[in-house]
Amino acid sequence: MNTEPKIQNEAQENIFCRACLSEDLQKVGEKDRFDLMRCTSCGTVVVSPWPTMKELNEYYQDYKANDSYLSKKESKLRRTRKRVQKMLQLSPPGKRFLDVGCNVGYTVASASSLGLDAMGIDIDGAAVEIASKEFPEAGGFQQMSVEDMAETGVKFDMVYTSEVIEHVPDPESFVRSISTLLSKGGVAYMTMPDGGHFLVPKNFSTWGQVVPPEHLTYFTRKGIATLLARHGLKVRRFQISFKPGIKLLAVKE
Repeated sequence: MNTEPKIQNEAQENIFCRACLSEDLQKVGEKDRFDLMRCTSCGTVVVSPWPTMKELNEYYQDYKANDSYLSKKESKLRRTRKRVQKMLQLSPPGKRFLDVGCNVGYTVASASSLGLDAMGIDIDGAAVEIASKEFPEAGGFQQMSVEDMAETGVKFDMVYTSEVIEHVPDPESFVRSISTLLSKGGVAYMTMPDGGHFLVPKNFSTWGQVVPPEHLTYFTRKGIATLLARHGLKVRRFQISFKPGIKLLAVKE
């Protein structure tokens, strides 16, 4: 008999698309006690019940991924450098750069090496500590949420965030904060799993990226573009991806 406690949520009846806000969703599978609900409008998939902050905090207490990010250091620096160079091609208004969810600091180090005034934030204090030790010459790292950073009133010309938004309990607040942090004409670079990619299995629950409550939202290109547009961010380019991932560049209008 399964004795695992079922995750409860006081607002679990209010399930809606976190991208386009539609309430018209259809079940496409289930995984680890969560239903997987696809939006009939934009195709984005969300989990149900939506976990509470308490449940997520308990889950991430045992989340140990930093060590894996410390491997293959040079290849990761090369990859992040190329991504920052793509941001620069859109001619941001200045050189202030922020990595949201900086983890152990590779992107901040790459941005600093390209002459940018770079810093990184992450809610994971252990990751921030590692980043500060690995890259003491980089712009600096702080343990802070993007919402708290947005409240400071500081502005950036570039905001980078990779493989973060699928984890967050409030994508609306997350994107609103990124928009608030960007100067007019500023550039955002985002990556995330692509729930609408042609290589995603028809049996959605068997896709390797489906790991609730670690991943809560599985955006499509249409879905993420809709969410960004709601906060004044226009997608300028989706990069071609032969794996089920979204890589996009957007500009603050």
